[in-house]
Amino acid sequence: MTNTEPTTEETTDLQAGDSEAGEASESMESLMAAQDAMDEAFKPGQLLTGKVVRIDSEGVLVDVGYKTEGVIPLHQLSHRRDVNPEEIVKVGEQVDVSVTRVEGAEGTLILSKKRADLESAWFRVIKAQESGEILTATCTEQVKGGLIVDLGLRGFVPASHVDLRPVHDLSDYVGESLELKVLEIDKPRRKVVLSRKKALEELRGKMRENTMKGLDEGQIVNGVVARLTNFGAFINLGGADGLVHISELSWKRIKHPNEVVRVGEQVDVRVLSVSPEKDRISLSLRQARPDPWTTAVESLKVNDIVPGKVSKLAKNYVFVEIADGVEGLVPISELADFRVTKPAEHFKPDQEVKVKVLEIRPDSRRILLSIRQSSAHSGGGNRGDSVTSTRGDGNSGFTIGDRLQGQLQQYLANGGESTPGPEPKAVEVPDPEPAPVARVEEPNVVVSEQPEAAAE
Repeated sequence: MTNTEPTTEETTDLQAGDSEAGEASESMESLMAAQDAMDEAFKPGQLLTGKVVRIDSEGVLVDVGYKTEGVIPLHQLSHRRDVNPEEIVKVGEQVDVSVTRVEGAEGTLILSKKRADLESAWFRVIKAQESGEILTATCTEQVKGGLIVDLGLRGFVPASHVDLRPVHDLSDYVGESLELKVLEIDKPRRKVVLSRKKALEELRGKMRENTMKGLDEGQIVNGVVARLTNFGAFINLGGADGLVHISELSWKRIKHPNEVVRVGEQVDVRVLSVSPEKDRISLSLRQARPDPWTTAVESLKVNDIVPGKVSKLAKNYVFVEIADGVEGLVPISELADFRVTKPAEHFKPDQEVKVKVLEIRPDSRRILLSIRQSSAHSGGGNRGDSVTSTRGDGNSGFTIGDRLQGQLQQYLANGGESTPGPEPKAVEVPDPEPAPVARVEEPNVVVSEQPEAAAE
């Protein structure tokens, strides 16, 4: 009878084989369980935060707290092309990454910084549109119709929204950091439209509001001439423009603001009024400077003879500038020793004259002058010493009455009787036409055209 029971050695071998098979089965199950656990722990698209531990030609190793470091391939570092990895991340830097997949038996994590940045950028842009927040981005290139900016995603700024005024050369903005507001978002098409113009308008409005709050009437502030118009100059006070009316630019009369200031010039101005409800600031340039009228009044005295320059002609007056920004008034009766009906026939702007100070009125800021008395004071005795007359026919000269004026005054002083003296000589008149009759302002006195008749 054959013995079919296994021997002791066979039993041992069978037990060993069963044990190895069991261990292999358990090992496979544990690996599968670990893989399933890893797949459960790290899902594609999941956002993680890790620390950069190494940068090499293969990619960037990031410690995300797993048993092995995750790998960011170079093409997954940034949406920008041909960029040095060390310009994007630094060793020891904390970065946000997105899980792409788990690879290999060891469960190597393949990560993407580009995707993480993109998701983070979309979240930030959407939030900024909802809240009206101003974003900051770098302009990377100029394209047809506008600029491309880097927000972590590509954004487009239309040329009409680059600045407050039209821009002719957009290349000046490439490489610059720009403040932007979100105009439009289309995530499925990966489209973001932004505006620098809107951001500047909002920032300027806030600056203007803050500036106006800090201004007080009478305060002296510094500003820059922003632009000139026919009616005045606009001064930028740092976020707010104030107007200096042409009448407040200088102590003297001017025809245009460019006679006093130029664009870009720094000036001190006095605040006249602030109207937040009208969004208006009124300024004065002349009141922030010494008043030349006060200085002139301190140095002038009645009866002084001073040089001047005709600044303006009126119907019955002539204005004479006797110092920079200081004008005096010459009435028509004080223009000459003869009757003047039209000042413009005898004077012209910028003509140099001598004047006598008749009266100073500090309260009304007026100085009364005389051209006629300045001539008499200097011993001239006739109008030719101070003014050259131009007759209506365009010929310059004088009348017989002008030459005999001194004798007429002496004649009247003696009650109409002539005093002994040499017989007056005949006066030659340069005009081919007969000289007109000279009239004297005193009543009931008529002077003949012939000097002999007057003497008799």
